[in-house]
Amino acid sequence: MVVPRVLVTLPQLPHDPASGGARTMATIAEFLSASGFRVRGLATTMSEGESAVDVARVLDAAESVLITNDNPEGTPIIRFRRRGVDYVLQDVNDCPPLAWRQRHGRQYDQLFDEELIAFGPDILLSFGADDHDVARRRRARAAGARVVFGLFHTGYLDSGLGPYVDSVVTPSRFITTRYRQRWGIDSTPLPTPVQLDEVLCPDRVPTRVTVVNPSVGKGAMLLARLAHTLETDFPDIPMEVIESRSSGRLLIQAGFAGGFDLRRHPNLLFRPTVTMPYEIYRNTRVLLVPSVAEEASARVVAEAMLNGIPVIVSDVGGLPENCAGGGYVIPLPPTLTTNTRRPTNSESVRPWIEVLAAMFADDTTYEEASARARTASERFSPRSVIPQYHDYFSGVLKSGPSAEQPERPKAQSTPLKGPYRRGPERSSQSID
Repeated sequence: MVVPRVLVTLPQLPHDPASGGARTMATIAEFLSASGFRVRGLATTMSEGESAVDVARVLDAAESVLITNDNPEGTPIIRFRRRGVDYVLQDVNDCPPLAWRQRHGRQYDQLFDEELIAFGPDILLSFGADDHDVARRRRARAAGARVVFGLFHTGYLDSGLGPYVDSVVTPSRFITTRYRQRWGIDSTPLPTPVQLDEVLCPDRVPTRVTVVNPSVGKGAMLLARLAHTLETDFPDIPMEVIESRSSGRLLIQAGFAGGFDLRRHPNLLFRPTVTMPYEIYRNTRVLLVPSVAEEASARVVAEAMLNGIPVIVSDVGGLPENCAGGGYVIPLPPTLTTNTRRPTNSESVRPWIEVLAAMFADDTTYEEASARARTASERFSPRSVIPQYHDYFSGVLKSGPSAEQPERPKAQSTPLKGPYRRGPERSSQSID
């Protein structure tokens, strides 16, 4: 029996805590491996967060690790296995996140071509629509692979996905519909894949309202007013802000624009990006997701509900769909947009405050909401989701060969030029 082979490519760390898209791609890879596919990944150490990720801690969860520098003129390469997926990780932490393509893109492309030759994938799973992404998809097609595009946000609505795409997978019917209407793209919506041991927190002490990534698109201008109102009207309800791509500075600045100083609120707590998602939920009693920008699905909604945490979300994008009756959906004020740079008024946060107050005032109300969240979260259970991804990728293989079938590319031996920085010291062992 021939085992189908899938190559997953990412421009960043597969388990980047600041990127829901990257974590979704990594989990898809792991689910495919668990369902019988042979899977490899090519990625970098870049993170989308404001601060660098502790890569060593991420690798602590790996089954085996090998750090090499076969090309002294290139960057170190970290090879590791995690949940049955073999990764080739290019260390690009010697440059700013957005500059790695200019400095190290040629080496990444060479690693990609080596995977096409040595691994010979039947399917390439990737995202991105710049010239380099399109060129790699073209080369994968030329090598005989089908190309699956992971479409996890609305960022391609203006540009489209580009050519050399055979199939598109999304995390919600909302995203599928948006791109069909805009570009006529047919895609398949599947539930957000979640690894339970990464998100379930067994020792929860649910005492706080939690917000993740306080950016303008995530509702910072409503959150600033809400945090101020909580402190003045319900000082016994603490609020924790988990920083990610945006830091707490934006929330503080929003408060200044509204005429109040959030730094004086002792129950407003800021916490840097966490490595493992379950750390977010240890003290979370209620999760707030007041997104203004259209969310494809928001992984945190699935993760919170799997923990039995009630979620309160805006009525924007795919959030109501992914709550699936397991959360509270509250319309945003019509004046609040992604261009808003001052906090909303007190009236706009009243519906949010009322639900929050009920969640903290009455244990019966809270337990009922928690039970609804757990019931709704069943759609994200791996036992339900893994077969769906297996069937989808099996269907991609059955859909027939790509139209373009030139010969596989020849191996390249041209040495790379560029800066070199020695990678972290670490005891290692080879990957089988």
